[in-house]
Amino acid sequence: MILLCDPARKIAVRLFFPRPYSFKVRLKKGTFMQKGFTLLEMLIALFIISLLLTLALPAWQQHSQQTILQKEQQKLYVFLRQIQARVENSTDIWLLLANRDPVGKRWCLTAQIKNSHLCDCLNPVACPQNVFAHFYYPAFAETVLVSKRYYPLEFTRLSGIRNTTSTTCFVLQANQQRTLFSFFNVGSLKLKGNQSLSACVNDEE
Repeated sequence: MILLCDPARKIAVRLFFPRPYSFKVRLKKGTFMQKGFTLLEMLIALFIISLLLTLALPAWQQHSQQTILQKEQQKLYVFLRQIQARVENSTDIWLLLANRDPVGKRWCLTAQIKNSHLCDCLNPVACPQNVFAHFYYPAFAETVLVSKRYYPLEFTRLSGIRNTTSTTCFVLQANQQRTLFSFFNVGSLKLKGNQSLSACVNDEE
């Protein structure tokens, strides 16, 4: 509190300045005690907050990766089932080709009728119309597709005549979270969660 006096006007003015970071603690009825935060107390509080954030961050990142993987695998599964449905209604053999650009961190898939010209999903404008190509591009840049074969080799074939598929698999990955896509020769497609890469990469066909 500061008391300002003006002798000429016989006026006294009281100015009140609150203390920073202060609060009142009630001791008894009608009495209060003011107490402020010390620097040590503030540093301890900041340390506790930082520690809690550090412990919570890995769990949040894992949940985020799982969410990304689940959304991407659902989108990719729908695409592959649509291709299978189209193959079933045709008498052609269809090829599935995967391609990736490690530098640009991109990947994609091509589904097309068997032809001497194989379409590159990273360069779709060069693809002729007579192969009826369908392209898949990921919704999340954090995902990666791991396969034994990449363009210009197909990783599986789908036959519309016998409704069969070449047995193969590939892995969809988001950081440490993985989903295994497995094609079976009877034409079925199954998904298995968090499988190792060796299941689809190290086996020799």
